[in-house]
Amino acid sequence: MFILKLMKNYYRSTCLTATSLKRPTEELAHLAWCILAAVGLARQEGRALSPLQTHMFIMQWLLTAQKRKLFPRTLAQDIIWLQEQGKRYGPSARLYSKVEYIWLASSGELTQQSTLFRFTYMIETLRAMDWIDWLVSAKEWGEKAKLAGNVCAIYTPKDELHQVFTKKGELIRPMELRLTGDIDGIPALLVQCNLSAERLPDDEGFCVYRLLPEPFREHKRLMPNEISDEKKNIAINGRPAT
Repeated sequence: MFILKLMKNYYRSTCLTATSLKRPTEELAHLAWCILAAVGLARQEGRALSPLQTHMFIMQWLLTAQKRKLFPRTLAQDIIWLQEQGKRYGPSARLYSKVEYIWLASSGELTQQSTLFRFTYMIETLRAMDWIDWLVSAKEWGEKAKLAGNVCAIYTPKDELHQVFTKKGELIRPMELRLTGDIDGIPALLVQCNLSAERLPDDEGFCVYRLLPEPFREHKRLMPNEISDEKKNIAINGRPAT
């Protein structure tokens, strides 16, 4: 299943050849773009406006694509995985966000996004690898609250999130992150997400990283508000018109 392989590749920095990664990545990018374009078109028509409506639209779109066999067999398990996530978690599965992350990662455009977006992508990748994402209160942070055992978890100071990021998603001052469990893949994941961070001394069983601000740069959102006729055809048929 290429979606999980993609995330595992980011996390583990697996040494696969360019040939083995090229085609699946292009196919994933195409699948993700088709879903995003379809949602964008639906929103222009006044549909899929709420999170619930977006969830239901994507689930129906995946079912239609599956029945019409619009995509290669190599993506069958990825479509099933998305459907299972949607059925299991409902709107909480955040299918639109998952697809958006997949497209950005597959197309190589992740580095063009804001620091907050890339940080969120890092968290989503860890969650896909069964890590626990714990937003810690100021009190819990001060008490250095920690989950029992050597569980893989990332601890983020909840109260700081609104203070260290601007409305545009830029990090304006350093933010510490605490981690427990197997952290061997974290440096590679930080690099893949283009996040600047430094390792600090371990603290009472925590591995500690400090997320660092980067020089200001303009970030572009790659999900257009207007969809061309060609993209409309992709959204409906899963491929451009010929």
